[in-house]
Amino acid sequence: MMHAKSRQLPSLAMRSRAKSKVLLQQGQALVEGLVVLLALMSLWVGVSWLARFQDMALQASHASRYAAFSLSRNLEANIENDMRRHFFSGPAHQWSDRRGKRLLSSALDEIDVQTHRQTALAVQAQPGGALLHAQALRQDWRLDDTGVLAVQLSAAPRLGLASLHNNLPADGLAYFDSQNLLLQRHTSLLTGAGHAADDMAVQQTVANSSLAWSNSANSSYVHGKKIASAMTAVDAGWGRPQPVFDWLEPWSGHVPESHLRN
Repeated sequence: MMHAKSRQLPSLAMRSRAKSKVLLQQGQALVEGLVVLLALMSLWVGVSWLARFQDMALQASHASRYAAFSLSRNLEANIENDMRRHFFSGPAHQWSDRRGKRLLSSALDEIDVQTHRQTALAVQAQPGGALLHAQALRQDWRLDDTGVLAVQLSAAPRLGLASLHNNLPADGLAYFDSQNLLLQRHTSLLTGAGHAADDMAVQQTVANSSLAWSNSANSSYVHGKKIASAMTAVDAGWGRPQPVFDWLEPWSGHVPESHLRN
């Protein structure tokens, strides 16, 4: 009996140690799971925080392109209100921080647009060079290079006050709320290439060119009206219509067939 009991004691000790080891492993797995869960939660918060600004930056890119193309057609156009309304307001653009506070105010004062032109080409590099008639035609037809139009759009979201601890990650989730960001997007566009919005704009450009059109056309109109007044009685017998002394307006909306594409 003594020998049997002595053999059972080591067996019980081994079972006790094995049970303690299992409990220890279970506790370690729980701690590891909590650490992984904390890391995943931090990653989720970081991705959500970054996605808001990525979306805002994308809208800033669209807005800078819109501003550049609009100003290329009309440098005097006031496009800031339309740009803010289309790209930074509305149900799809309700960006907010972790606490639900709007990143942009209702007045959208955080959006700023700056425009400038780069250095224009020298006269010798312009179409037609330094010839006097070429310079006049460039100005009349709006082909004179005035520099590349550059538009810079800045968006400064309203975030929390900067941390007094140099924004260290040790501040916890408040670190994401204390970053002062400035989103900037640039768009450069070559303008002054003689483009026109429609047929009427083309006719106005041609008519306003004294060298290419108006001087010769006005002289022809004067002589044509003199001839028409003398030939009215002759043409009346044939039922001919009176001549039209506007050689641009009748062509409004008519595009030569050679310029049409199927």
